[in-house]
Amino acid sequence: MADKKRHWFGDSIVRQIKSSRKKITILFTDIEDSTRYWETRGDINGRLMVNYHNRLIFPIIKKCKGKIVKTIGDAIMASFSKPGQAVKAAVGIQQILEQTRLQDKTFGLKVRVGIHTGKAIVEHSDIFGDVVNVASRIEEMSQGNEIHISENTAKKIDKKTFDLVKAISFTPKGKTQKITIYRCEWQDMGLVIDDIQIDPFLSMGPRQKVEILIYALSCVGIFYFLYIKYLRYIIADSESLALFSLNPQYFINVPTIVSVVLVAITLVAAILLIRMTTVPHFILRVLKGGFGFCIGFFLLFLPATYLPIDTGDILNKEIFQSRHLFVEVKTDDINVREKPSIKSEPLQKVDKGNLLLLTDVKKIGSLTWNKVLIGKEVYGWILRVVPAKFGVPEKRLTITYKFHFNYLDILAVCIGLIGFIWGFLNFKLRPV
Repeated sequence: MADKKRHWFGDSIVRQIKSSRKKITILFTDIEDSTRYWETRGDINGRLMVNYHNRLIFPIIKKCKGKIVKTIGDAIMASFSKPGQAVKAAVGIQQILEQTRLQDKTFGLKVRVGIHTGKAIVEHSDIFGDVVNVASRIEEMSQGNEIHISENTAKKIDKKTFDLVKAISFTPKGKTQKITIYRCEWQDMGLVIDDIQIDPFLSMGPRQKVEILIYALSCVGIFYFLYIKYLRYIIADSESLALFSLNPQYFINVPTIVSVVLVAITLVAAILLIRMTTVPHFILRVLKGGFGFCIGFFLLFLPATYLPIDTGDILNKEIFQSRHLFVEVKTDDINVREKPSIKSEPLQKVDKGNLLLLTDVKKIGSLTWNKVLIGKEVYGWILRVVPAKFGVPEKRLTITYKFHFNYLDILAVCIGLIGFIWGFLNFKLRPV
């Protein structure tokens, strides 16, 4: 029974391996004389050198639709579905390194590149097979600034386009047959890095991009929360500003030129964001600071608000109270009427969550009406409660209250500011 299970399990693995075999092109790079650099300059400078090298090369590999399979010390292994993309990436790598050497006299890195095409076992996070070993051996036969390509790869691309010339024939370690190697005369080719924007100091790897996304979402979330919880009440306590913060529909009535200017600003901002390939360091620090504010604020606010903790009279003591009362809508699709009457003409509909500025209250019979601001010097009436009828319970449409700011709120904001300072000062670009 055990033998049958072992046989079935083995057959299953074999089938899985066979199904994962596919034709692929492997690119290997390695820094020339890196061992001596690490020995003479030390570990920290050596790691900085590799980080600089990776930030230059990774964007080119990705731009050419390659996948970085792994880094082994200062060597890179990448895979490509098309041989031409791999050779283009190799040319781009050598061109960006040469460009950097011309611009920075202290930068002297030279890289050798080896490329081979063949079938390999392609798994999610790694690649196995003879094609990997041969590509590595070809890279080892190269010198700094050289790109060597196997005959298998050369047959699948236009030799004239990539200026390929026969270089050597050799027998790779562990093989019995010689293979012919072509050298790419990349110095005679046109630039392939023109449309690749690279900043070796601020470009980010996948892990850091995820972190930045979390920071950005935290900033948006905490800003929205602070606006809903505090800012809109403080702004709206002035009737002249109330329409902008409490009733977005007011924007419909602003002059046309204002709308045009806002749309133009939005379009310019969108274009700048699309064209931006790196993010200024200050913005990254602010995003991390926003994340720190979010953590600090909610560490106090959430337990004090939602857990059965006695915060005492001091924390609940009021610091600020709005001058006006606010009307919050509790049900969707409620009419704001011209007069305090069910039969009066509706001026507009409001939904659950809308907040309106209260200006007057009138009770007519069993109904209580709130007079609210809905436009510039335009007021309407909204019902508080629909009385109970036979078989139908009472239905509350709105609630009325003042805004209060207490010591708990200010303490949470202060702790949030401490979190912001921590995040701002502790943002670090990770080595790649």
